[in-house]
Amino acid sequence: MAEIRVGTASWTDPTLLASGWYPPGVRNHPERRLRYYARHFDTVEVDSTFYALPRLEVARKWAERTPEGFLFHVKAYSAFTGHGLEAQALPKDLRALLPQKEGHLSQREVPEEVVEEAWNRFFASLAPLREAGKLGYLHFGLPPWTEPKPRSFRYLERLAERTQGYLVAVEFRNPRWYTAWGFVKRELMRLGLAHVSVDAPPHPEAPPRVLEPTREVAVLRCHGRNAETWKGPHQKPYERFNWRYSEEELLDLAEATRTLAAQAERVFVIFNNNYGTQGVEAALGLKRLLGLGKPPWAEGPFS
Repeated sequence: MAEIRVGTASWTDPTLLASGWYPPGVRNHPERRLRYYARHFDTVEVDSTFYALPRLEVARKWAERTPEGFLFHVKAYSAFTGHGLEAQALPKDLRALLPQKEGHLSQREVPEEVVEEAWNRFFASLAPLREAGKLGYLHFGLPPWTEPKPRSFRYLERLAERTQGYLVAVEFRNPRWYTAWGFVKRELMRLGLAHVSVDAPPHPEAPPRVLEPTREVAVLRCHGRNAETWKGPHQKPYERFNWRYSEEELLDLAEATRTLAAQAERVFVIFNNNYGTQGVEAALGLKRLLGLGKPPWAEGPFS
């Protein structure tokens, strides 16, 4: 049976901070907050790096504030996945190179030199996590408008080349990738890219749950099953994933996790239903059903 780790797609979501899950003396204290999270979970996905490039000093603090063995999975910056970017989130020197200095720029509006330098800074900022042995996978979530066309496979080729030396996990949001799944799976395996299995609502524009890893590492990302909010429009990202998993649904996810564990050496289950306590409660519930206790360091100096 594979090693199984369960966590959430953020530990600092504003609705989680306001929910009361963190004790009063912890909620607004970054170091205590991360240590408190690590008392319950041995892994987490960094969501903020999708919206803005990570900073070296912040990644260094993440490494220092977590115990040996804890793993961070880092979400790729939006300009690396075809989502474009928010101009005001870029450092000033890169923002100066943009055709507009405010608002959202589509991918085609972003100068190539900005994207290239963003890649350089993204990799540089991950150094503290890599050196500490605390970097898991890099998560590349392709936008729903990206279909399995020749240019998309060329993108995957370039992605594999650029990220050599890193574990890269790819998530498809367009269900058409799974109508050609046999070919897509072979391509992911050839390129050494890990497939992200998705738990999503029964919606015609949501991907199906395909529990087939393409590397020795399997990833299951759980978005909730709110079909009404899947399409949007959304003012906040969490609105799409506003869902509290029931016990029956968690039992189903436990079985899905075991299916992946029979095919891989390591399985990461990440809950992306980040509204309030929904994600942490689902993650703790799944850990209970899988017989996973607290991390081994939970009662040590990092508790």
